[in-house]
Amino acid sequence: MSIPKKSIVFAGVALLALVIGLGAGWVKERMGAPRPPHLEAATALLDQARPLPAFSLIDEQGEPFDNARLKGHWSFVFFGYTHCPDICPSTLSTLDTALRTAATHGDADRAQVVFVSVDPRRDNPATLKDYVKFFNPEFTGVTGNEQALGKLTRSLGVIHMTLPRPGDGNNYLVDHSASVLLIGPQGRLVALFGAPHRAKVLASDFHKLRGYYDRS
Repeated sequence: MSIPKKSIVFAGVALLALVIGLGAGWVKERMGAPRPPHLEAATALLDQARPLPAFSLIDEQGEPFDNARLKGHWSFVFFGYTHCPDICPSTLSTLDTALRTAATHGDADRAQVVFVSVDPRRDNPATLKDYVKFFNPEFTGVTGNEQALGKLTRSLGVIHMTLPRPGDGNNYLVDHSASVLLIGPQGRLVALFGAPHRAKVLASDFHKLRGYYDRS
């Protein structure tokens, strides 16, 4: 049975493309392309950095907070709420220490911490301001309506759920993801840090990630 001429041509083109691709990869490696860093705590997306959807929230000053506020910065983003009894205050305290440690490595420039409240019912801008500034005057608090928050959290795989207590009114808990997300200067998700969080490890992985992206 003869092979159709079109199939032969397609196979030849595919083989040529494969050779070119392999050759380009070999040249890139030979020219000293940086290798992805070995990370202690972070799960890195690296070259597969994920773009964020367009979003519109408000910060602790009542000013708009959208994608543009992430551009040009390395942003540690954590989702929680101000009435959180444990993981939120612990994580924000750890992030404060991590940034101070990063400063000793020269990594604190263009770095910011963004705390996103998933409890807009109780966390208005004034409440957020008092809360985040307690941990660090430079921290940013952000929230928005349920629809805006839901669009962002779903796209990032951040889970949160209100756990009402019958008869307690506003005294309820919110179950939420404990990961810290690292957004790069291009406004893309580049790494996830799973709990429990350790300041020195966060700072160390951040140093490696910055070095990798600066050389890429």
